[in-house]
Amino acid sequence: MKKIISPAFLICVLTLLSSCAHYYYAPNAANIPMFKEKNTFKGKVGYSSDNYNGADIQIAYSASKNIGIMVNSFFAGKTEQVQNDISTSATHQESGKGSYIEIGAGYYKPFGAQKVWIFEIYAGAGVGGEKHTYANSETANLHLNKFFIQPSVGYSSKSGHLEVGLSSRFSILNLKVKKSNLAFDANQDEKENLDAIMVHPSSLLWEPSVIVGAGWQDFKFYLQLTPSNKLNNSYLSMDMWNMSFGIKFSIKNDQKKDKANSNHVTRSMD
Repeated sequence: MKKIISPAFLICVLTLLSSCAHYYYAPNAANIPMFKEKNTFKGKVGYSSDNYNGADIQIAYSASKNIGIMVNSFFAGKTEQVQNDISTSATHQESGKGSYIEIGAGYYKPFGAQKVWIFEIYAGAGVGGEKHTYANSETANLHLNKFFIQPSVGYSSKSGHLEVGLSSRFSILNLKVKKSNLAFDANQDEKENLDAIMVHPSSLLWEPSVIVGAGWQDFKFYLQLTPSNKLNNSYLSMDMWNMSFGIKFSIKNDQKKDKANSNHVTRSMD
C-alpha cells in the first residue's frame, strides 16, 4: 500500500502510510554554499522527495572574506485515500503537511594551489510546524525546533562548471505535540507514537549530505541526497531520506571592478 508523508519544517517532514503509520520528522536538504570570496550571493531551489511532495528553498551570502550566513526553508505534504481495512474497499482521507525555516552562520576557507577546494563549518537553528489528519477526522498538530552544526568540504572547479560538496550535519531535534484529539481505539499506533514523542521529545541526529552541481559558472543544475540517522531515541517515527534536485545560482558583487570604474570616471573628469 502507498505511503503518505507530511513534513514538519526544517526542516522537516511528516509521513503518513496507508497502513496508518505517520513519520514525524525527515531531514531538509543541507545548504553547502562553497563560497570562494566575499560579497557573493547564492541561491538554491529544488524539488525534494522521499515519500512526499516538497521543496527546499535556500539562500546564502558571504558577508566577509571568511564569514557566511544562510537562510533555509523546507515545505512538504501529501494527501491520499487510505483503505479502511482489508475486509472492505471503503476508504478515508489522510494527510500531512508542514513547513520549516532555519538560519545559520559560519566560517569558510578556500584552499589548495588553485583554491578549488573549500572547507566550511556552519551552525544554526530552526523552527517548524506540522499538521496530521487521521481516520475519523482526528488531527494532531506538532511544533519542532532544531539546532545544528555542519562541517563541509567541497570542490569547485576553476572554470566554475562543476561543484561537488560533502557535509556532515549533527542536529538536536526537539518535538512537541501542541494539540491532539486522537482516540486510542481508532488510531492506536499513532496514539502510541504521539505519546512516545511526549515522553521522549529530544533526538540526536547525524545527517550527512552529498551534492553534485553542473552547468555554467553562475547557474547549475544539481542533485543532492541527505539521509538522517538516529543516534538515540529509537521511539521517534521518522522518514530517513531527502532527495532533492533543482537549480543553483550565484550573484557576485564585484567591488574591485566597481571601484576601478569609479576611479576611471574621476580621472576622466579631472
